[in-house]
Amino acid sequence: MNRIKTRIEPTWDAHTVRIAVRFNEVDSMKIVWHGHYVAYCETAREAWLAARGLSYQDMERLGCLAPVVRMQFEFLRPIKAGQEIQVTCAHLPGGEPKLECFYEIRDEAGGLLSIAESVQVFVDRNGEVFLSAPEPVANLFACINQSRAQK
Repeated sequence: MNRIKTRIEPTWDAHTVRIAVRFNEVDSMKIVWHGHYVAYCETAREAWLAARGLSYQDMERLGCLAPVVRMQFEFLRPIKAGQEIQVTCAHLPGGEPKLECFYEIRDEAGGLLSIAESVQVFVDRNGEVFLSAPEPVANLFACINQSRAQK
């Protein structure tokens, strides 16, 4: 497995959410169980997409779904019980029509706790992959490119 070497660049389109770690997310050592990191990234990605006008509910309604086909994490420092974390989801430019995202999970002081990458492909209701971006996805990428151009 290749190491993740990327960090979010200032020109990338990104969105950050704050998440309070709940008691039921930690193990007996008071450290967040690794499976919850996926949910944290999903929460950030869902907020990022909705802020750009294409929520998962919109995708379902429009028949343009986006299953995750790849996800990779690096755990740098543990997330602990009682922490509030900041999860940033950023679009990794250049992978269209796939949706490639990069994530940084940080503590309240900005210390880097984890990084991750995900790849999603857009499919129709029958699971057929779109080889070019359908209109809702093209609009999403236009919004992303507009945001990047303003930076």
